[in-house]
Amino acid sequence: MIDGVDLDDELDPLVLDALASSLAPTPAPASSLRARLLQRMSGRDRFLPFLDRLIALFDLSEDETRRHVDTMVDGGASVDDGEGGWEELVPGCTFLDFDGGPALGDAHAGLIRLQPGAVFPAHRHVGEERVLMLQGRVRDEHGNEYRAGDLIVMADGTEHEITVVGDQEAIYAAVVVAMEFTGGDDGAEAL
Repeated sequence: MIDGVDLDDELDPLVLDALASSLAPTPAPASSLRARLLQRMSGRDRFLPFLDRLIALFDLSEDETRRHVDTMVDGGASVDDGEGGWEELVPGCTFLDFDGGPALGDAHAGLIRLQPGAVFPAHRHVGEERVLMLQGRVRDEHGNEYRAGDLIVMADGTEHEITVVGDQEAIYAAVVVAMEFTGGDDGAEAL
């Protein structure tokens, strides 16, 4: 009870209607606003919320990090830095491998794109793996699900497989020393 009013009592619907009708109508947003928002969400700026985390993960300058990230928006075009461009790793999976900054030591930096329904095959980590999800969702064989913004850290010697969940392409940034594919008919294959 506050000021003699029992809070469990219902408010009179007529009073609520009167209050609602006394409010000024909210103007509709400009039609161009929706178009600008959608363009920004699908263009170069869509990964900006992750830029600081990517700079720290890769140990690169903002300009270098942006150049690599921009290749995802440019349809997988190669970065002109003498390193290779986007390559197919397994069906439904492409990656861009590049050198990170000195704090990475022997580890490789990279960006990975997995198509909807794709599976990144079972593999064992040689050294720690750090993954920052940028888009989409993936699920590991234990049922753990990861989405944009999640940081996944896998210790040296751990093994897992991931599958893209839903209809959206999964994109993530990774730092890894090496990995060995453990599934399939050929046994382990190092990468």
